[in-house]
Amino acid sequence: MLGTIKLGDAATYINGYAFKVTSIGSKAFYNNKKLKKVTIGSNVTAIGKKAFQNCKKLKTITVRSKKVKSVKSNAFKNIHKKAKIKLPKMSKKKFNKYKKKFMKKGQATTVKITK
Repeated sequence: MLGTIKLGDAATYINGYAFKVTSIGSKAFYNNKKLKKVTIGSNVTAIGKKAFQNCKKLKTITVRSKKVKSVKSNAFKNIHKKAKIKLPKMSKKKFNKYKKKFMKKGQATTVKITK
């Protein structure tokens, strides 16, 4: 398993077909012991249930997408207690509304969500 994951903004080509990463599936990185840093690309609209659960070394999550509509339960349960979830820059009103989607998803209260 890798220590850093980048879920790209651009399309991935497989056998001549283009694919964009638009969601992170349930338990996608569940129980990954080495994962320390994740960058979520600009096309992601959903983060599945328990997607990063038990990634105890996961300390930095950078979200580039302004399109995330849902973050399912326990998506960030048992990540590092001093982790930071960095959201994209936007107006204060939009940021506060967007931030609520990422709150109470299983992470400790010491995890910070910032711009």
